[in-house]
Amino acid sequence: MPPQRARNLIEEFNINAPHVTEVRRLLQTLARQDADQDRKVYMMASAGRSEGKSTVCALLAIISAKIFHRRTLVIDGDMRRPTLHYLLGLPQRPGLYDALHRLQPLDVVTRPTPLSNLFAITSGRPTGSAGDAYIDSEFAALVDAVRPMYDSIFIDTAPVVPVVEPMLMAEHVDSLLVVAMAGQTPLMMVRRMRQLLNPILPKVSGVVLNNAVEGLPYYYDYRYYGYAEQPLPKRIRTTTPTTPTDHTQLSPSGGHHVREGGMDGRRDQD
Repeated sequence: MPPQRARNLIEEFNINAPHVTEVRRLLQTLARQDADQDRKVYMMASAGRSEGKSTVCALLAIISAKIFHRRTLVIDGDMRRPTLHYLLGLPQRPGLYDALHRLQPLDVVTRPTPLSNLFAITSGRPTGSAGDAYIDSEFAALVDAVRPMYDSIFIDTAPVVPVVEPMLMAEHVDSLLVVAMAGQTPLMMVRRMRQLLNPILPKVSGVVLNNAVEGLPYYYDYRYYGYAEQPLPKRIRTTTPTTPTDHTQLSPSGGHHVREGGMDGRRDQD
């Protein structure tokens, strides 16, 4: 039996798909929310694995470039379990690891994609310990170098709770989007992530809650509006103002909770 073909979000892109509509709303919300703060560098964060973080990151970058016509860069900062090169159909190396260790210059590791406005820095492939792959000063310099070159920059990272690199990276970005999987992410993990994020909580722009379908009214079925050709979305996002109510709240006052839709019935990649 031949191996299953890797999922390529650029090739699968459908502007009429429900998940594209939801990510467009998310980008519009971020644009309004961050308009006066000159935020353009966004980092994805999650408590653990398999919460859809990398898929959300890739979709944000694709839609930013293709629909909003922004010059966009996406960076795979997860050098432990990288995913973005699969989702975008790109080689894994050279990439971020090579840039951080000065093995390749920035212009070499920055790859074009089939979308003219979208560029990517994949993870690269560490040759030694994964814990030694990240160099904070070099990452800070890389972010400073690419910032003036793009309208939007999205950075995927490893999960926050088990490893330290995401919290180091967070010091050099403008904003965080926290991703969680409804019905799967343990409350203990969410609370621990909340503790870790507390020093940089003002940077949290919103929370993406995957797999949030329970309790939604019938008109969230796109077939209600006559879009019978579209698959029924298995994960649906809504955006609402939030007010902190307990110690598990992740977004700051005035932020947004975001419940994000996946592309199909399969579990999103980490």
